[in-house]
Amino acid sequence: MSHVVKDEIRTRPELMECLRKGSGLLLLDGGMGTMLGERGWAPPTLPEEMNLDRPDVVRAIHKAYVEAGAAVVETNSFGGSAMKLAHRGLESRAAEINAAAARLAREAAGDGALVAGCAGPLGELLEPLGSLSFEAAADAFRPQFQGLIEGGADFILIETAIDLREVKAAVTALKDLDDSFPFVVSFTFEQKGRTVTGTPPEVAAHWARAVGAVAVGANCGMGPGAYAGTVAALYEHSGLPVFVYANAGLPGDSEQWGPEKYAEASERLLEAGATVIGGCCRTTPAHIAALRERLKGRAVLPRTRPDALPFASRNRLLPGGAGHGLTLAGEGINASRPAIRPHIASGNWSAVRDLARAQDEAGARLLDINVGLPQIDQIAAMKAAVAAVESASDLPLSIDSDRADVMEAGLRACTGIPLLNSVTAKSGEVERGIRLARRYGAVLAVLPLDEEGIPETIEKRAALIARAAEEADRLGYPRSMLVIDGLCMAVGADAGAPGTGLETLRRIRQLGCRTMLGLSNVSHGMPARGVINRTWLAMAMAAGLDIAIANPMDRGIAETAAAGDLLCGHDRDAKKFLSAAASFAAPPSSSRAAPPRPRSSAAAGGEREEKEQTASGGDFGEEPGAWPALRRAIVQGDSAKAGELGRAMDKAGMDPTAVINGGVVPALAEVGKLYDSGRYFLPQLLSAAAAAQKVCDAELARIAETGERAEKGTVVLATVEGDLHDLGKNVVATMLRSHGYRVVDLGKNVACAEIERAAREQNAQVIGLSALMTSTMSRMEENIPALKRALPGIRVIVGGASVSEDYSDRIGADGYSSDAIGAVKLVTRILEK
Repeated sequence: MSHVVKDEIRTRPELMECLRKGSGLLLLDGGMGTMLGERGWAPPTLPEEMNLDRPDVVRAIHKAYVEAGAAVVETNSFGGSAMKLAHRGLESRAAEINAAAARLAREAAGDGALVAGCAGPLGELLEPLGSLSFEAAADAFRPQFQGLIEGGADFILIETAIDLREVKAAVTALKDLDDSFPFVVSFTFEQKGRTVTGTPPEVAAHWARAVGAVAVGANCGMGPGAYAGTVAALYEHSGLPVFVYANAGLPGDSEQWGPEKYAEASERLLEAGATVIGGCCRTTPAHIAALRERLKGRAVLPRTRPDALPFASRNRLLPGGAGHGLTLAGEGINASRPAIRPHIASGNWSAVRDLARAQDEAGARLLDINVGLPQIDQIAAMKAAVAAVESASDLPLSIDSDRADVMEAGLRACTGIPLLNSVTAKSGEVERGIRLARRYGAVLAVLPLDEEGIPETIEKRAALIARAAEEADRLGYPRSMLVIDGLCMAVGADAGAPGTGLETLRRIRQLGCRTMLGLSNVSHGMPARGVINRTWLAMAMAAGLDIAIANPMDRGIAETAAAGDLLCGHDRDAKKFLSAAASFAAPPSSSRAAPPRPRSSAAAGGEREEKEQTASGGDFGEEPGAWPALRRAIVQGDSAKAGELGRAMDKAGMDPTAVINGGVVPALAEVGKLYDSGRYFLPQLLSAAAAAQKVCDAELARIAETGERAEKGTVVLATVEGDLHDLGKNVVATMLRSHGYRVVDLGKNVACAEIERAAREQNAQVIGLSALMTSTMSRMEENIPALKRALPGIRVIVGGASVSEDYSDRIGADGYSSDAIGAVKLVTRILEK
């Protein structure tokens, strides 16, 4: 079925069915902010206030889009969260304002178009990237969704997302109100193909499917010509309908997408797999009318059916099952293990980070986390352990606990698609586990045991497995995301246990579920356990094992896994095996550690280059051996270790300037290279900056004690008047401080007079202005000449999502940067001159 909606479908139920099934092309509306500005809205009032103050204007804009051919209109509520409305003292009216937004869209749409309840980002980073808690984020979204639902929205559209964990908080808030209400999640991707926090479209796509979204999308950020590859990835990996609504350009851009040019480029988006196409910034009803004319009668692609185990971290997809090879889950971070138990008990998360990194380098593809010590606060410990592991590795996680509240704490804390490990087949447990996995977007592991314990016969096991699979069907949870443990007992106690375990694996596969084993159980109580374990691994892989929980630093396990993938047909071109073959042939080390696997991840790339560049010590000052460790800690974002190394250098009497120049500066230069090359993203950038800042603060304090000037220069930063967005500016401030600059951050919605006063009083050399909204960019054009007249010699630089280099040149700024690393380089160049 193909159609332009207004021509073929006329009722809301039919439109909603088309949306859910992706069975035909739907047109979404276009931009709202620019059109509101043309009709009387201006800062400092919020666009959402127009829903109450000028409902006729908002309704008329919706109506214009419907008449142009839009089958879906978005509510005027992008910044309608309680957190955003609080900037105008309207947080208590969030539900009222959003309900009004939905009613206006509903009145304009009638029964001939759907209403998407629009929700944009909160403008604050969640922990650990920022200070906003998961719970506070969910609280900010909840009244917004309540109002949108009450006002008549057909579904919720969570859009322009850059942080997967913030989207998870939003979805959680919606499910608190109505866990069956339909929703779509749409992310903003940049030219490098990821969100600014590093999430690629394939991770966003699989997570959207795992959490139960009716569609996934991409919007804003780029023009339609740049989004075809992103749409293709969303289509391939999600198995869902795909939204795409790009920008038509920004003020001052050299490239503007007029209606006809925009519609022509959008043909490629349809061919890449889009089923809903509309417009974002600077698009108008004319763009939607052009889309309608250009795409009329065009067919959409058939839905895909992904069946891989979609394990993912924030920035990395590591599929398992379905021909993708064995997923080796590192078992080391488990409170039952003597080596790590005291560190978990005492909250020594630096040791946990080290172990996570070691298992990652040894070849693990999943990291299990179990903090099950009765004497500690396991909920707090799980949150801390997840944060520690995610800061050390970009591998997906396994949240391991027999307590539902601890598992939920881990699911809230992590980013990506983890393994939820695990629930039993006891009455009601599989349903609770599936609902928990679906609530947050996770793969669920089930132990086939019931109130009577572990079944002794294969028939009883098979019955429990079938019951779990049927429960997944009833709840709409894919069997391909249901992992069943083979539960092999010790061969020393039961010689038939391995045979039962292998047959269990085969029965699980026959039912379309995935398989898992705790590898070392089979050898319990036996000598030469390593020989038994790796032989058992080979047998289990031949029987269809998907996940092995084991020690990845056991070289025999790593060798067997690599050879097994090759022989089972999961490494068809033998690239993985051949790349590791030379290391397998080398004599094993005393630690029995497996050779590092070939990787292209951000964390691995940074560490590998760091090791190569510092292996010989280099020309790093008085004590060459100290610099590589400090630099590595900063590059890896390990603040605790960096601080410890800095203090050790201080005690050794090292000159503080040498510590900064020999350790911090080269490390940050390496971080910059990793960011520029697309291997580091905002999370790694912020963690490295925090580690550098910890060292810098201590060394600058030592310099200040001598009476010398410590900072390189002073920079005043501000988001211009009328603009309430400062996330990017805050990241710039963090990076500048970590590089030794003194930063005076005035916050957001700052008047020109306040910026001038601060720069004068603080003797600043540079002023940085930020704006996100196209409607507030004009403030930059007004402020720059005023600041230069008042402060001769001052340099003013600009940035922000709506700002471009063309615009910067046109308004007379002294420089422009699109990101924090570039801003540091820009300030450095200016001050060096």
